[in-house]
Amino acid sequence: MKKFMVCPVAVLMALLITGCTSGGTENLDKGMDAIGLLQYEEAQTYFDAALAASEDIRLVMRGKGIAYMGTMEYDKALSCFEEALQHGGYTPQDVDYDMNYYMAICHYKLGEPDKAIERYDAILALKPKSVDAYFQRGVVWLEKGNEAQATADFESAIALDSKNYGLYIDIFSVMNEQRYTEEGKRYLNVAMEKGEKNMEAYDKGRLYFYLEDYTNARNFLEQARSDGNRSEEVILLLGRSYEALGDSNYALKLYDDYVAVAPNGAIYNQMGLCYYASGDYGNAINAFEKGLSVQENQCKQQLMFNQIVAYESSSQFEIAKTLMANYLKLYPDDEQAKRENDFLKSR
Repeated sequence: MKKFMVCPVAVLMALLITGCTSGGTENLDKGMDAIGLLQYEEAQTYFDAALAASEDIRLVMRGKGIAYMGTMEYDKALSCFEEALQHGGYTPQDVDYDMNYYMAICHYKLGEPDKAIERYDAILALKPKSVDAYFQRGVVWLEKGNEAQATADFESAIALDSKNYGLYIDIFSVMNEQRYTEEGKRYLNVAMEKGEKNMEAYDKGRLYFYLEDYTNARNFLEQARSDGNRSEEVILLLGRSYEALGDSNYALKLYDDYVAVAPNGAIYNQMGLCYYASGDYGNAINAFEKGLSVQENQCKQQLMFNQIVAYESSSQFEIAKTLMANYLKLYPDDEQAKRENDFLKSR
């Protein structure tokens, strides 16, 4: 069974990889713009030019670190962030906290959870009301198998931001991924109980979706759509609810109507998965390729990988091999892709 990559609706272990180029100059700004477009190799060339032009070294090294994270080269990213921090002042600024978050994620991705926790400890020592730090540290504790510590951090995050229903969903999602599904559902139920009287249809719909009550999810998300909320997340969750209820045709119509007005990588990715599930590999490939043509696409990696699987499933192995070679140049540390590549080599 092929394992696909789904563009996440909830943001897990991810910080906003964007600007913060205050005081930056031409090459630095171009590099950050390239990151915004997910053009990481091009970004590195701009940052190298910025170094040669003696632009702000702290922000340039920060940019290089973020670009290396984009290509999953976390060891190189760490070195860049460490150098950037060395050029800071005595008083930590927002950009320094920002880099410590990135460094914690790098340690986590490199299989160094204790070092990641140390970073979050340092952030919380200076910013004890950081919801993100509590949440992210809880994720790492859960990865280490320490449910008690993870729960304590998740509860601290909720206490600071109790009406953020996306936070409850994020907590459920990481617990579900680590096979604490029933424990994770408790957070969804708590959120539902807390906000039942005043909760908007959109929030009810997405909570029901993750509780796998797809009928109620569909009903409330349709209400949200009728109320004017036609966002990417509403369409994705609504379409997936229809898929789960066995109405893939209507789900595909929702996706198609959305991209006809606003081409979107995540919607095209889900459209491709929907076609693939029905055995229509040709339309699946077409959807993934259309998704890859969308600029500023946060789902580029998922689309590229799923495109490869679709070509492979349609027995177009040579195309799949060529695409996989290109994919591994961009994402050399993707273990799932390496395993898939080993299989492709045998075809």
